[in-house]
Amino acid sequence: MGIRNTWILNVDELLVADKLKNQFSKKKFEVLFPLNAQMKDIDLVLIKLKNNKAITFQVKGSRTYEPTKPEVVRYGIGGAAWFRINKNSIFKASNKVDFYLFVLHSLVDGKTKKEIKIDYLIFPKNDFLKYCKNKKARKGGFYHFIIWIDSNKKRSFDFREDKEKPYQLSKFINNWALIK
Repeated sequence: MGIRNTWILNVDELLVADKLKNQFSKKKFEVLFPLNAQMKDIDLVLIKLKNNKAITFQVKGSRTYEPTKPEVVRYGIGGAAWFRINKNSIFKASNKVDFYLFVLHSLVDGKTKKEIKIDYLIFPKNDFLKYCKNKKARKGGFYHFIIWIDSNKKRSFDFREDKEKPYQLSKFINNWALIK
């Protein structure tokens, strides 16, 4: 019988858990990491202690990319992130995720060197489903998201499907109020 290590936590999930703990009162909420392999699409659970209501999250982290010169010319200041999600995991009937949370790592100019800035795109499930319906699944049934983020101007968009008319995502940047 093989033994599966369930104790390895993803760094993006840890970043989100820490952010949730700082955004919500520690006396009113608790963050949990599911260890049940049957809940593979749920990465975090936020519990409202007053009524024991659970809010579930799927967390997706990006790699850090330095924007190309053509991207900077076209889109201005900011950075790009890439995500890939299986279409079946999003639209399956047993999907119990309340929020999709994308962790975006962007290279920014610091005082003396490049630094990594972390931003979050917070999607309620219905908004995310609507967003995905505008996308085309690629090879293997995966959606690819190429997201541009400029958190200084609070603008974000996905330019994977259409570079000339990107899908606007600005209302989801660091919008923790969507969870409350």
